[in-house]
Amino acid sequence: MSQPLKQCPRTATVAWCAAEAAPTLMALGSSAKSAAGIIGGDAAGDASLDFVSFDLSKPGSDMDVLASIRTERRFSSISWGCLGVDTGVYPYGVLAGGLQEGVISLWNPHAIVNSRGADTGLIHTSQVHKGTVNCVEFHPMRPELMATCGADSQVNIINLQNATQPALYQPSDSNKHAGSEVLCCAWNRKVQHILCSCSNTGTTVVWDLKQKKEVISFQDPANRQRISGVEWHPEVPTQLLVAYDDDRQPAIQMWDLRNCTYPFKETAGHSKGILGVAWNTQDPNLIMSSGKDNRLICWSNSEGKMETFCEMTSQQGNFEVKWAPHKPSLISAASFSGSVSVHSVQQQQNTGTKYCPRWYKKPCGVSFGFGGKMMTFGVKKAAAALATDTTKTPIASYCHSLVVPNEPEVVPSADMFESWIAEQKLCDYCHEKTRRSSNPHENLMWELMGTQFEDSGRSRVPILLGFDKDRIVQEAERFLGKQPGTTLMGPPPEEKERQQQSVAQPSPSLGPELDLTQAESFFDQLTSTTEQKKQEEQEREQKKLMEQALGTTTTGSSPGAQTATDWSAGPEAIIKQSILVGNLPVAVECCFQSGRMAEALLLASGGGTDLWTRARDEFLRLQADSFLSTVGNIMMNDFQKLVGSSNLANWKETLAIIATYSGDQYQTLCEQLAERLEKEKFDPRSALICHICARNFPKTVSIWAQGGFSAQGSQKLALQDLVEKMTVLQEATKFNQPDPLFNSKVTQYAEILANSGRLTAAMRYLCLLQHDASSAILRDRIYNSAPMQMSKMFGARPSFPFETTDVRIMYQPPAQQQQFSVAGAPGHPGMPKAPGMAPTPGMPSPGAMPPSAPGVMPPRPSHGGAMPPAPAGPGGYPGMGPGAPMPNPGASMVPGAPGPAPAPPGPGMGPAPRLPGGSMPGPGMGPAPSLPPAPMPGMPGPGMGPAPGMPGPGMGPTPSMPGPGMGPAPHLPGVGVHGPPGGHMAAPTPGPGVLPPGQASMASPSAAMAGGPPRLSTAPQHSAAPVVPDTPVPWPLPTKTQQKLSTTSSVALQNQAVQDRSAGGAAQMGEPMAPHELSHVKGVLSMLLDASAQDNTPANAKKREDIAKRLEELYSMLQNGQVRAAAAQKLLQLVKAVEAQDFPTANKIQMELCKMDWDTNRNWLMGVKRLIPQR
Repeated sequence: MSQPLKQCPRTATVAWCAAEAAPTLMALGSSAKSAAGIIGGDAAGDASLDFVSFDLSKPGSDMDVLASIRTERRFSSISWGCLGVDTGVYPYGVLAGGLQEGVISLWNPHAIVNSRGADTGLIHTSQVHKGTVNCVEFHPMRPELMATCGADSQVNIINLQNATQPALYQPSDSNKHAGSEVLCCAWNRKVQHILCSCSNTGTTVVWDLKQKKEVISFQDPANRQRISGVEWHPEVPTQLLVAYDDDRQPAIQMWDLRNCTYPFKETAGHSKGILGVAWNTQDPNLIMSSGKDNRLICWSNSEGKMETFCEMTSQQGNFEVKWAPHKPSLISAASFSGSVSVHSVQQQQNTGTKYCPRWYKKPCGVSFGFGGKMMTFGVKKAAAALATDTTKTPIASYCHSLVVPNEPEVVPSADMFESWIAEQKLCDYCHEKTRRSSNPHENLMWELMGTQFEDSGRSRVPILLGFDKDRIVQEAERFLGKQPGTTLMGPPPEEKERQQQSVAQPSPSLGPELDLTQAESFFDQLTSTTEQKKQEEQEREQKKLMEQALGTTTTGSSPGAQTATDWSAGPEAIIKQSILVGNLPVAVECCFQSGRMAEALLLASGGGTDLWTRARDEFLRLQADSFLSTVGNIMMNDFQKLVGSSNLANWKETLAIIATYSGDQYQTLCEQLAERLEKEKFDPRSALICHICARNFPKTVSIWAQGGFSAQGSQKLALQDLVEKMTVLQEATKFNQPDPLFNSKVTQYAEILANSGRLTAAMRYLCLLQHDASSAILRDRIYNSAPMQMSKMFGARPSFPFETTDVRIMYQPPAQQQQFSVAGAPGHPGMPKAPGMAPTPGMPSPGAMPPSAPGVMPPRPSHGGAMPPAPAGPGGYPGMGPGAPMPNPGASMVPGAPGPAPAPPGPGMGPAPRLPGGSMPGPGMGPAPSLPPAPMPGMPGPGMGPAPGMPGPGMGPTPSMPGPGMGPAPHLPGVGVHGPPGGHMAAPTPGPGVLPPGQASMASPSAAMAGGPPRLSTAPQHSAAPVVPDTPVPWPLPTKTQQKLSTTSSVALQNQAVQDRSAGGAAQMGEPMAPHELSHVKGVLSMLLDASAQDNTPANAKKREDIAKRLEELYSMLQNGQVRAAAAQKLLQLVKAVEAQDFPTANKIQMELCKMDWDTNRNWLMGVKRLIPQR
């Protein structure tokens, strides 16, 4: 029995909401087919109309009842139309119910649901038929029309334009169904005025409402009578489907009205009568049917024949089945058992079904690719409308390629900057940014970056800092009243006087003679000039007298007019006398002491460089003026002291000074000033200007990235502004060193440009980076997106960003497994010794065997001792173990004869060991008997090779003559005959073709190659063959019975793996589970196991430990393919049910698994059963 997704305990007929606003809303009307409806009378008084909804994301199978109202009669049919949805009058549409006694009622579902049943929402009710209304159906394209049919043989058309007062019409004047009961009707889904109806006599009538007459009618050729359902093809207007409620011959027929003599397709999937049928409107290839055989079958018609897409069983038959209009994979089924269930055909799909439902095929789609590219594809609407049969008619489609930027806001600025870069006009770009910026700091920054592209850009730095030379000269000229520089930089005063005198001297020619008028005016001017001069002289005399009275002199007065200094007394006398005797240093010091600074500097200028320097320094010290100290530093070229002691509040003045005077120290001094601004003033904005002047690219980028000065709007625009600044500065400074911050920002911005379709610009930015591995993948993607274009613009292909790895499967032959020598051999501790075994006399002790020459058998000494293990052969085996068959010595005695081909190992055994010389044990020989205390004469002891002359299987009698170079063959006594205790074995003389042990590989190179390298581990790789009584146990590997007492899980698992390999391993019953599915199973079951750990009682802890062991067995079986494919699929369904917390379904699947391979899976099935909650 299939477990439904959701279930509601009602015996009701169902209608899905027609409005897309409520796709999971359903209306359940108490069915007249229930026990109460059949009995009638007072039992029909409990009829109701319920509105339920469900949420598939919630656990459990219960539906939520939103509203419920009482009805006077039970429902025989129900239909939900979209009338009023588009206008908003009825947001959920209109619900129509066909009730008993021929009554049709209309409800407003939105009013009922919103009022939680307080408002009955009844729009209209009236009697339309005489008897039961068997079917009610709204028109799919014209919601104002509704068709009804009933037991009175009538088919009615109801016009609901005025839903409160509907109008009733007949499809035709004549009635083909007269005398019968009309059971069902259906509207054509392509032609609006076509309707069909079916009766209990097996007649199907097609009506044309436009002509108001019958178009055609037909009956089943097999004379089936009762039609339970009829449906029109959703896409082909001439095809319809008819289902028959006939227990003897249940059938679903497909008819084509172009030839309605016989149905063109018929299927009989049910064993009893079909009660309901529904055609999926979104996928015409899927048809749903329900029958009396308690089965719901979804049919697939994709291949031209009806195939089972999925099948669901129930306790009783479902009298109605309907597809959800807005959730194409869901169906509703109304059962006689008193439940309405919702199923998913997608989850119940048969494993062998290859058909994919059409709702997975989208009419259009889009695919985004690298570089901002977008591919749109789809079906042309006109072609899709004309195509009726999509399986035969190819539908025209389209595919468009577009470029859709991921970050459209950065594209315009990026394109503009790309044009500046392509034209190599970054200096002009800086000026453009200055012109467009309103921030003074931004203006200064871009102007200074622009000066980096100019050869004489440094000379413009003071001007950009606000110290304009022309403006200063103009201010000085206004202050001096004359052109600056004429006094000091012009000719000396004496030369100027001579020039003036030479200009003032009269020329030999007095000019033309003056007439009377001119002469009179001349004398008038001369008189006024003379009076003006007298007035000026009087003003100068008054001013001089005033200054003498005040004891001061005017700055502009001439030296001759100043008061004379008395040099005959005081410090002036000392100064005078020092000058007379030529001691200028004393004179200078006295001048400084008496405050005559000018005289001191004047005297020091004539005393040599050293005196002048000292006098200048002393002058600056005595003045104690910061600016004069700065001037002194300039005069002394001590710019480091100037920067180190400058006032940071006037950092622009300091920067202008070093830009004007510092010479080659300019960049270093700018760095020093920037460091002081950062550490002392904490002013990174001002330090940024100094770093730009110093052409320090890393520090500038660091301040830009940390400050985010241009972060306007989004972060993408801030990043764009930062990258543009970095690009301009890098081009100006020619910086080509790796910088992590610069690399990361440029790579981030290049990725944005690439995703916005600007691949060329992105690649241009990436080419600015040097030795950057973080952008290698992006470079490779951009280059390979347009290799031809990129190779022309940027040269060679970038290096491949990944390491190439050869993933081809290389065959390696399996290495030969190691074997161990017999028990009691030296070097193999732990091997039990046979009872009564004594040391074999005549055998050398370990290490006593001397090396022998090639081709010579070493002699066996006669002293007692244990036999050492034989040297390893080509297969890496030290010797023959117990139970190994006797070899054939004749194969190695014949000169040059190759050994026989090795026989395959028996079941449960590892590869058969090779003997020296390439000989193999003979087939069919049993295990060797227990070793006697002493060897028989002429027989080899334990671990030795075969005695010469022993017959091999399949050979003739033992030759009586020895081989070439061999001694006489020893006599072979019967079994159980022992030689004398002190007897010695005869050492055979080696001959051609006989090699001592350890040199068999030389005799058979091919056998040595086939053996492979010996294994490094001595752990057993296979368990032993069945132990023969009275023989020693080959290896100390516990059996499965002994393994039960093991307490170490890791050792137990390894031993179990060895035992499984020895037994041939468990048979592979299916394919190994995919790794991701196995991880999913482990995750869900481990989650349940962890959830059970909340109970920390000892009993529960022991239970969890047992479950964990059983789950480990399950994981191992799934990984090795020891679970059948069907059981593995069931297990995945169980895990999905547990993940959805649908524990009833999980327990049900667990019970189904118990019926599949119980003997193989019972161990882990018990663990899973204990793990799943029983609720």
